[in-house]
Amino acid sequence: MREFIEQINKNLKNIPKDKQKEILKFSKRLESYTHVPTNEKEINRMKPFSTNKFLINFILKEIDTYNYPKVSKYPFDIISYWYCIALLILSEDEKGNDYVIGLAKRFLKNEHLDLWQFRRLLEPIKIRDYKIIKKEIASYFLSKLNDLESYKWAKQIGLELPKDNSWIFFFKISTDGKFRFGNDLTDLEKEKRLSITVSVYPLQGEKCWEIELKNWNNSISAWWPNLSERKIRLSKNKNDYILKTKPSLYSLKEIIKEVENVFNVKFDKTIYSKRFKGKIKNKNAVQKWLNE
Repeated sequence: MREFIEQINKNLKNIPKDKQKEILKFSKRLESYTHVPTNEKEINRMKPFSTNKFLINFILKEIDTYNYPKVSKYPFDIISYWYCIALLILSEDEKGNDYVIGLAKRFLKNEHLDLWQFRRLLEPIKIRDYKIIKKEIASYFLSKLNDLESYKWAKQIGLELPKDNSWIFFFKISTDGKFRFGNDLTDLEKEKRLSITVSVYPLQGEKCWEIELKNWNNSISAWWPNLSERKIRLSKNKNDYILKTKPSLYSLKEIIKEVENVFNVKFDKTIYSKRFKGKIKNKNAVQKWLNE
């Protein structure tokens, strides 16, 4: 069970019995979520609870005593926390809103690595009380743009990223250059077919990109920089493989070459799946760069 939910359930004994069922129902709902709220639909999961004044006051007391980590190395521990922040926002309770705004200001002042969680959470919120803090958080991230690897790399290859925080894109390549379902693959293909997914986005903590390498049966897998800096996990080998090339957007083509040599495969650099969100221009620059 997650730390914050444990705290909530532990303190149930301190409230009237007729209210304990309400809080327990809410904590069970929190426990069912698998990631922090990422969009308006997920934030609105808290709406049915947002008019329960007793719940709001209880959560406000609990969240005020919770020691939020300086760095959230284990994001599953904070899922329930951010849903409770969403609850306080939607409640439009004066004390709740003051708490959320004050917390956001502390995150901003300390340049907390999870400030981007506030940026994402507040983006769809139209409540007037949050207008100023939303602008302050947006300005902070905009001030970082020119130093981000994602922007520098995009400029280098001719891809034009918008000067805002409302964009993201990913693309995929593989050793066969095709979209494939698992039941279309033989056991050998599940082993040998490798794919690389590259995700690029505005600053999140200290990251603005991810590169994931895997085959279908997951006996070969890597996720840079999330799980390691250079490691490729090999479940059928005694030892994992450590890349000689340091993963980055700049070194993507060098990584591809190294992976090809290590696993005796050849990637088709034709992008077979992609998604661009936001006002991104000259999207073909990515494919052109891969082919160069």
